[in-house]
Amino acid sequence: MMLDSVGIQRIVPQTGAMCLLEAVTRWDATQIVCRALPPNAAHPLARDGVVPAVAAVEYAAQATAIHGALLNNATAPQAGLLAKLTDVTLDCDSVPVNGGPLNVQAALVSASAAGCLYTFKVTTVLGPIAQGRLMIAFSRTA
Repeated sequence: MMLDSVGIQRIVPQTGAMCLLEAVTRWDATQIVCRALPPNAAHPLARDGVVPAVAAVEYAAQATAIHGALLNNATAPQAGLLAKLTDVTLDCDSVPVNGGPLNVQAALVSASAAGCLYTFKVTTVLGPIAQGRLMIAFSRTA
């Protein structure tokens, strides 16, 4: 199943402008590839009209949330927290506005009831923006 922005907003905690991904282009049990529109000055993470490259982590975290929801056939968002970033490389200072759509890839490394670990890479046709690893911790429910 591929998703558009409406379907994505049903299964991730982010809504409105903070839902940064516009489509799921491919996914399977171990990875997901999403697309996002190039940023503009009104982007929710822009500072002085520029989206810093570190914002790529948020794109990746949202891709992992979508992947988890798809794996679990979720119909509503699951609470989670970006708990740890490692091996992050920023390949530029900011997300290019003229690089076309962003390509957001995330690959599942491990998962448990407590959380999951993914590698990620965010690129445009101009080249890489950021890559690394992120850990998501799931909220405990009573």
